[in-house]
Amino acid sequence: MALDIKIRPETLGARLRNARMNARQTQEAAAQATGIARTTIAAMESGKRSIDARQLRTFAEAYQVSEVELLGADQQPLDLEVKFRSSPNLAVTDDQAIVARKLTRLASGTLELEAIVSCQPAKQDYPLIRLDRDERIEQQAEDAAMALRQRLGLGIGPVTNLLQMLESELGVRVFERPLPSGISGAVAYDPAHGGFIILNSNHPVERRRLTAAHECGHLLLRKPGVTVLRVGDEEYDLEERFCDTFARSLLMPASSVRRKHLEVRDVSGKFTVRHIIVMALYFMVSVEAMTRRLEALGLVPRGLYDSLRDKGLAAEHTKVVKQEVASELPPVFTPHTYFLAGAAVDRDLLSFEQVAHMLDVDLVTTRRLLSKFSSEGEDVFDFQI
Repeated sequence: MALDIKIRPETLGARLRNARMNARQTQEAAAQATGIARTTIAAMESGKRSIDARQLRTFAEAYQVSEVELLGADQQPLDLEVKFRSSPNLAVTDDQAIVARKLTRLASGTLELEAIVSCQPAKQDYPLIRLDRDERIEQQAEDAAMALRQRLGLGIGPVTNLLQMLESELGVRVFERPLPSGISGAVAYDPAHGGFIILNSNHPVERRRLTAAHECGHLLLRKPGVTVLRVGDEEYDLEERFCDTFARSLLMPASSVRRKHLEVRDVSGKFTVRHIIVMALYFMVSVEAMTRRLEALGLVPRGLYDSLRDKGLAAEHTKVVKQEVASELPPVFTPHTYFLAGAAVDRDLLSFEQVAHMLDVDLVTTRRLLSKFSSEGEDVFDFQI
């Protein structure tokens, strides 16, 4: 049974163009794959020539999309240029194309849903940032992050509900979906419809938060199109450097990080890996992100994270500390009192018995939770910085 094509030619043509670009095919390549003349394809994409059911099926097979997706509702689709990083290998390029296509589909689908239920488009309530190549990009990113925090009334504390904030306060549509392992996420911006972000749901929540903040930085730049973020891409251009610093500044404000670092040193008399992990838990970021932020602020030596990783620092260490300071049972120590009590025991200012009495905690629990501070033998936890 032949499909009844009722969609307007200009709308279907725009969808064919988007599908071809997401498949990373030129009009010449599409002509070879479909057997349809390039001039005919150009006329179809511009809406000047109608498309029959047989041709639609041919295009769908060539671009690896469904006919239903191409037809959809009679609504003009997003026309988003896809931007890829410099010189990736073929496998990663394929992954990037897959993610760009997925985000474009999700963005278009969301707009259709909003139209169906007569939902008002989300308000674009984020500032426009114009980068100045004559000023330090890192300082511009720090300033942009603090300006956004002030607009949202966040102060300098941790951002506890980042994704909700992006959607409800900034009007960004956020999706979490399984993506190829080498992709952290992607962002799309359209002047008429605003921003869309997709995050790799296979990644830990701390990494997803940092990716979301990074992609938010892209939205402040208001560059139309889709940008895909790869894991470990070291070829940062000016915009990527801005977004990288912006993300860390948004989640870990410099003044707050410095204050917590000073507080730990004053109370404990030292600063160890265990303290970095506790700070990472406080700001709800990964240990790597926390350590690199401390490095960038000059609070720990450059290259510290790489050195700790070589010494054996792993996710298991974070799990151990998290259990110490944030038990699923009603906590007997807050992070602040845990620091104070642990420092007092470690510096021989108080005994376990005295701490237990002062904080009304049983002695067994006190010994179990605070013994880490006075454990003998240096491991990666007790490596002093």
